[in-house]
Amino acid sequence: MKKAKSILIVLLISANFAFGQKFEAETATLAGGAAKQANSSASGGYYVAQGEGNLTFNLNFAEAATYNIYIQVASPNGYKANNLIVDGTSITFATNQNSTYIKLKVVSFLKLAAGAHKVEITKSWGWINIDYIEFEKVDPATKFDINKKLVTPNPSSEAASLYQFLYDNYGKKIISGVMDMKESNWLKTNTGKSPALVGFDFLFCGRNYSWYNENTPYNETKALYDKNGIPAFCWHWRDPSRKTEEFYTEKTTFDISKISDETSDEYKAMISDIDYISGMLKKFQDNKIPILWRPLHEAAGGWFWWGAKGAAPCKKLWQVMFDRMVNFHGLHNLIWVWTREPNDDAWYPGDEYVDIVGRDIYKEGDHSSQILEFNDMTSRYGGKKMVTISESGSFPDVDNLIADGAGWSWFMPWTGDFTRLAKYNSLDLWKKMFASDYVLTLDEMPNLKTYTSTSMIGEKSNDFKIFPTYFDETINIHSAKKIQEVTVFNQLGISVKAIKPKADNFVVSLAAFPSGLYLVKIDENEAVKVFKR
Repeated sequence: MKKAKSILIVLLISANFAFGQKFEAETATLAGGAAKQANSSASGGYYVAQGEGNLTFNLNFAEAATYNIYIQVASPNGYKANNLIVDGTSITFATNQNSTYIKLKVVSFLKLAAGAHKVEITKSWGWINIDYIEFEKVDPATKFDINKKLVTPNPSSEAASLYQFLYDNYGKKIISGVMDMKESNWLKTNTGKSPALVGFDFLFCGRNYSWYNENTPYNETKALYDKNGIPAFCWHWRDPSRKTEEFYTEKTTFDISKISDETSDEYKAMISDIDYISGMLKKFQDNKIPILWRPLHEAAGGWFWWGAKGAAPCKKLWQVMFDRMVNFHGLHNLIWVWTREPNDDAWYPGDEYVDIVGRDIYKEGDHSSQILEFNDMTSRYGGKKMVTISESGSFPDVDNLIADGAGWSWFMPWTGDFTRLAKYNSLDLWKKMFASDYVLTLDEMPNLKTYTSTSMIGEKSNDFKIFPTYFDETINIHSAKKIQEVTVFNQLGISVKAIKPKADNFVVSLAAFPSGLYLVKIDENEAVKVFKR
């Protein structure tokens, strides 16, 4: 897609507003092709035909709050994708063909401090009609309700342990990753540390390539898992018909829609390939290795054949694959990861088929936390699914992750230039990430074969419970017995607060302290790590 240079339209607004405050687009000074248009069905009687233009709202909030942000929009010119940017952090929102206005939720659970903020609607494709933006105050406590069980019935103990590890660290740490073992080895050579997660691909498997050793995926995965690393597999699935060796839509005519016709050659070809890869995955299961399994990735983008015919056949293929692998081949070592694309709600296979949702984010040189994407995905799946950066070009800086509260499960830049070139990710940034207590590296991983949960510290012994461990201003401490003293330490190990509680259940305020990692020590118990947003 060809991107035109953005031209900003500036709208200065100072507002101390309450729940559900709207800001009309037509009050902006317009340029770059955007135009104010009269329309009796629009709020205030006008809308802005964006054309090639963009809008910027400069807002002033009287107090800190958490918001959902909506855009009232029509898309009479067909499917379009554009950007909403809040204080420099962007999210892409998509609109389907629609001549009437709809209120589209674009941002969820975004915490905004009191004071000035810059909100922009910028052109990617342009050519939508914007009526207004609206800010809705929400309760951040309703954000998460993560599923505690895998979707696979009777998962292997290894898969259950890996999922428990991901669950225990969600929002508390981010797991470092990279695509391909050669990149992991390069990072070890150049930083002294290895990422905890490595991505693999069945790209060359099942094609009878004389030059490729099909034992490579298993051998590399076993070596990684034996060091307590996490293996994550995708599948650039080449044309099942074998008429080409391609997976891009433009280079193959393979018809995924035949997944609904069990008598078709295409259906039989897809089942044959699924059976072959299942055989490879069975070897991992037999050797007690769990896998993060991310097939049919980026489907709604349409650039792969599995997304070429729209949502319904792709969704059907995922469900057929799940049934074939789990119920026919008996694979219980897989953690199923769906890769979201903008405007793909109709593509989502369903909560009963997905454990984790990933987002592939390629924004060159952008090391922001991607908090808008994180919050959107959290809200979109009802807070039930852990979300992750399943692929990236540039990855988020750890300082931004902590400051914004973007609790992605892991990050995984793609192989080659995305890992090695400074324009994507510098060595200094890699070293900073690997040195951070918030980022898990391979040397910090527990033994995943024997891992047991640490998320219930205090509850196991019925002594105490600290929650939430990822907080805004206060933490709660509940205890089954009298506590003598609570001490809070900063990242340097310096005591910043000490209290002698008078009750078994009480609140500790850290509102006056900066964002970051803190250790909370209760009497002589082991300190518990908490993170202030």
